[in-house]
Amino acid sequence: MQIITIRKKSLIRYASFLLILFLGFGTVMVSRGIKPETTEIKLYFVDEQMMRLIPVSTTIPKTTTDRMAQHVLDEIMEGRDDNPKIRRLLPYKKHGLTFKVEDNIAYVNIDKYIAENHPDGRDIEMLTVYSIVNSLAEIDGIINVRFTIDGESQKDFMGYLDMRETFIPDYYV
Repeated sequence: MQIITIRKKSLIRYASFLLILFLGFGTVMVSRGIKPETTEIKLYFVDEQMMRLIPVSTTIPKTTTDRMAQHVLDEIMEGRDDNPKIRRLLPYKKHGLTFKVEDNIAYVNIDKYIAENHPDGRDIEMLTVYSIVNSLAEIDGIINVRFTIDGESQKDFMGYLDMRETFIPDYYV
């Protein structure tokens, strides 16, 4: 009977030790997750009259250039439909904009669905392209942007801009 009591006490002490250990580890992990490092950047959206780009400040997690670029492209695709002063020109399609970054150039691939369902017009095309270019150039490690449609270089996007060029930001669009 005494051996069973000693084993129960040892088992209780061992279980208590493990519980304290797990709680301590969990507390450290939660406290580390509360304050991720972030950076403030500007996303460029089209104004409600579709005349110019409007910079909208936002905070994104500060991680690798690729992850930050993906975050920016996702936000551009989602738009800010709750803000009546800006408009989203790109039709939403999950993974409609993909990219890779090499030598400070972001290579953005536009899904054919987006190209086919984009509003037509030279000014609208320019606003769309520079919305992407200006927003991506806000990220450290990206200076220029090149475009492809369905993975292939195209002469034009909607018939106006030469998409074989490398685009640099233009904050006066």
